[in-house]
Amino acid sequence: MKRKMKTMCMALLGATALHAQVDMKLAELGMENIRTAHTEKGVAVAFEDRAFRSSYEGVGHAVKAALDGMTEDGELRMAVMDANGLPQLEIYMDRTLVTNYRKGKMSLREAFERMQLSCGTDGTLALLKDSETEAKSAWRPDLVVYPHLFLENTSFDKLYKYAIALAPAIEMPLWKGAELTAQVMLPIVGNQKGELKQVHPGVVALKQGFYLKKNWTLNITAGQFTNHRLGGVADAKWRTDNGRWELGAKAGLTVFSLFVDREWSVTRKPKLDARVYGRVYVPRWNTELTGEAARFVYGDYGVKGSMVRHFGECTVGVYAMYTEGHVNGGFNFAIPLPGRKYNRWKGMRIKPADYFTYEYGMVAWGEYIDKNLGVSYTTGTGENRTRGFYQPEYIRYFLIKDCDRFEN
Repeated sequence: MKRKMKTMCMALLGATALHAQVDMKLAELGMENIRTAHTEKGVAVAFEDRAFRSSYEGVGHAVKAALDGMTEDGELRMAVMDANGLPQLEIYMDRTLVTNYRKGKMSLREAFERMQLSCGTDGTLALLKDSETEAKSAWRPDLVVYPHLFLENTSFDKLYKYAIALAPAIEMPLWKGAELTAQVMLPIVGNQKGELKQVHPGVVALKQGFYLKKNWTLNITAGQFTNHRLGGVADAKWRTDNGRWELGAKAGLTVFSLFVDREWSVTRKPKLDARVYGRVYVPRWNTELTGEAARFVYGDYGVKGSMVRHFGECTVGVYAMYTEGHVNGGFNFAIPLPGRKYNRWKGMRIKPADYFTYEYGMVAWGEYIDKNLGVSYTTGTGENRTRGFYQPEYIRYFLIKDCDRFEN
């Protein structure tokens, strides 16, 4: 009996050391909200990446750190959470893969090729149900400085209307799934008057996210958004396990809100906007195709189609839309800014934006503009199709392509 108890205690201590080592490696890497659990087959771990600019770079370093932290043979399950604490990606490596890597029989590149990636995280999260959270990010803010460019060719006396500003924002996690954003626009140079020449609020919003299981997520956001909209928005989306297909819906109730000349003007009558969309990822070309039907901010109905190509961390997209008998189109892009990773300093992370994002619309005059057709807005800072992108085949492709970066 004593021998059996001793064996059980040694096994328990070994299990604790096994996942504590993985905890430590991920924490040293800068990952936050880490949860681990020892299972009969190995280790399950969940973590949130707010340190790395690139989603696939954060995954690559985390996989290597977890493998290096495994002190015994066993399977490894990892759930990757986004910066808002919602699950995005599941990584599974069986016992054979872990053993061969630990014994030097398999390279990191081969591990990337053979590990399983999925958007279905329910299995791993179930194993972590009663685990404690370490390296918590709650109430620890990031100060992020975004570049802002306004460019428009709608005037006969000026080649372009332009305004360049810096837009620092405090982005602070509050509790699970919740984040507070407070941004201010600081003009630098331009040929505009009014708001674009004055210090004024940017995005000021409170967001609460919920994971509803089976790849469903729901986000509710309230506050001041882009394009002078103030109000509340709810959006839900669902993805297949392989991440190739996505369906979503969004609805907002907002009023016009403008702060200029030290006065805040707000309309009383709210306007309803809504959209439903479908998206498919084509791995052969690392391309997303999206189609949506929408009721825009000022009550016009229309359809929009877009295509976005991923070149590593850079994305380039084109779009076309039709509303109330009018056609518009344009392009957008997101390019990474210097700085791959930022650590916290005295509880705060101070950094430039991860990406510079810009969108250009072709139609900027005539009835389309006069009637405010096709107007939309975003509820967050620096939103683009690269930031926090965790499509499984995209992640694997660029992990393998840039594998040398993680082996050092």
